[in-house]
Amino acid sequence: MRLFFGLEPLPGEARAIADWRDRSLPVDGRAVPAANFHITLAFLGELDQRRLERLCDAVDSCVDQLNPAGLTLTLDNIGYWSKPRICWLGPSRWPDHLPALAKRLNRIGVSEGGRRERNNYQPHVTLYRSCDTPPSAPAQPPALPMTCDHFSLYESRQGRQGVSYHPLASWALPL
Repeated sequence: MRLFFGLEPLPGEARAIADWRDRSLPVDGRAVPAANFHITLAFLGELDQRRLERLCDAVDSCVDQLNPAGLTLTLDNIGYWSKPRICWLGPSRWPDHLPALAKRLNRIGVSEGGRRERNNYQPHVTLYRSCDTPPSAPAQPPALPMTCDHFSLYESRQGRQGVSYHPLASWALPL
């Protein structure tokens, strides 16, 4: 199973992100469906069922020590990465506990055979894939809220309609 930890916007927030993107940020890439919007906390890669159960047990046993708190981010920063060819929307500022949570979840994942993240953490929602050029500055800059009251462990599944993400377990982030 291809797994990652992530945060998802509330359904109304996901629709608002998609509406803003479609109205204000035309790009030559492939639009990500609103149902797939998320902020990755830690990408783990391929793990089997046995490791999945141990991974969830490890998060369960330390979630109180993580002292996770809910948060509301303002998605106001548009970015482009040429290597994966994606256009994204993220916050220009975020609380210290967000990258700390991402780092801790990555450590737990690595202890169960997951992939180690080596990049500086940049929370973002991917808007477009397969973009050959960076987007032009939009006429209407974004300032979209994203409320995060839980994080989830997702399985990424490839199907005829493309990729879809399925939550396997969730943990509360008290607001």
